[in-house]
Amino acid sequence: MICTNCFASEYTTATTELTVTICGEDHILTNLACERCPACGDIIFTHAQSLEIDKKRISLEFGIKPLLTPEQLKTLRRVLHMTLDDICDLLHIGRNTYGRWERGEVAITPSMNLLVHNLIEKVPDARINLLPGDRAAAIQKANTSLLEQYISFGEYIREVIFITKLLPDVVCDSLKIEPADLTKIENNDFAPETISPEVTARIVQFFSLNLDNLKRLLNATLTVFNMKSSANMVHARSTSYDAKGAAIQASTVNKVLEKLAQKKGTTSDRKLVSDEYLEKVKAALGDVNKVGGAA
Repeated sequence: MICTNCFASEYTTATTELTVTICGEDHILTNLACERCPACGDIIFTHAQSLEIDKKRISLEFGIKPLLTPEQLKTLRRVLHMTLDDICDLLHIGRNTYGRWERGEVAITPSMNLLVHNLIEKVPDARINLLPGDRAAAIQKANTSLLEQYISFGEYIREVIFITKLLPDVVCDSLKIEPADLTKIENNDFAPETISPEVTARIVQFFSLNLDNLKRLLNATLTVFNMKSSANMVHARSTSYDAKGAAIQASTVNKVLEKLAQKKGTTSDRKLVSDEYLEKVKAALGDVNKVGGAA
C-alpha cells in the first residue's frame, strides 16, 4: 500500500511502541506490529494490528486493577445508595451474580472488575471510600485547613469524615475499632491516654498526621474531657432519654465544651498528654508502618 503521507514509497510491516494512559499513569506498549513508510517514516496500523493493541491495553488494565473484595462491593452499594437490584440493573448483570460476589462465594471476573472500577472512578464519593490514593489526597486537602485550628482530637476526626464523605464503617474497618468506639472518640469521651497506643497509631497513619499534630489535638481533647465532669452533673438532672436521645445529648454537650475549650485556648496551667504516652504511640506507629509496607 502506497504511503498516504509522502506517496514516495509503500508501507512495510515493522514494529513500534505506543504510550497508553491507564488510571492516570502512562504505560508503554512495546513490539507492536505496524506499517511504516521507509521513505518518510509515517506509521499506520491495520485493523488487525489495532485490535491487537486494544487486547494488550485491556490485558494491562486488567492486571493493574486489583480485584475488588466482597466488602468493597458492599461499600460501593452503600456509597451509591443502591439496592442489589439497582446496581445489577446499572451493570446489566444478574442479581445472583453480584450477590455471590458480595458474599465471597466466587471472585468477580476480570472483565466485570474492570467495569466496576470504571464506575467507581466516575463517582467521587466512591473513589474516596474505595481507592486509597484518592482517599489520602482528600484527607490531605482537609488537613490543610483543619490542622491550623485549635480543635480536639474528636472534632478533627468528625470534620475529616464529614468533609471527605468517608463512610464511618470504612474508617472503623481501617482503624480496626467498633463503631461505638469511633463515636466515643469523636465525642471526646475517652481520656486521651486511655485510647490504645496501637489504635492512636492507626489513626495517625490513616489521617496522615504527624506526632506534633497529634499532640496538639490530644491536648485539646484532654481539656474538653476534664471539663465534662462538671457538665455531666448539670445534665444528670435532665429528663431520661432513650438511646438515640442520649447519643444526641452526648454529642451536643461535647460540641458545647469544644467551643468553650477553643475560647479558653492554651493556658499555662492546663494538663497535657504525657510524653510517655506519645512515645508508646510512636513505637506503635513504627509497627503499623512495617505492616503497611509489607502489605
